[in-house]
Amino acid sequence: MEAIRTSRLTLEPLVVAHADAMFDLLGDQNIYRYLDYPPPPSVESLRDRYRRLETRASPDGRQAWLNWIVCPHGRPPLGYVQATVPSDRDAYVAYVFATNHWGHGFAREAVHAMLEHLAASYDVNQYRATVEAGNERSIRLLRRLGFQLATRSALGAHNSSTELVYVKSANQEDHIQRFRERDHRVD
Repeated sequence: MEAIRTSRLTLEPLVVAHADAMFDLLGDQNIYRYLDYPPPPSVESLRDRYRRLETRASPDGRQAWLNWIVCPHGRPPLGYVQATVPSDRDAYVAYVFATNHWGHGFAREAVHAMLEHLAASYDVNQYRATVEAGNERSIRLLRRLGFQLATRSALGAHNSSTELVYVKSANQEDHIQRFRERDHRVD
């Protein structure tokens, strides 16, 4: 797994050593308004989680677990982006950013770079993201990135009264070409 660079950001592959810096960031209670899990209870619990994620694969080996810590070049982390890529190559993507970094375009830039990387390096066919219906900020971000609300037939087994599913097709050739032409470099 490689680092991904944009003009302002470095997406560093998550490792256990990121836990200390991320613990304080993830302690921001405002992040969890629309999430279905609480902040990590301790740095050690976050290290344990990161240790599992650092394997880059689910325990049964059927899914790639790809997680990047997002940092402005040479600065402390702002948040993270992640993707779960099962064998059918329909990636499930997510992101979390500290509230003091909302509204600056960092999430859009980081998620966009991750999507392009997934298309170019993991042969992803489609992206999926779930979002709480009331999370207008996240819904706007997904729409700006080209995601559309999933049709009933595209929902599959997902059944939630509070979550929406957004999908985006990965046009492989367009993504690969844009990835090469833009300022994204894989280190």
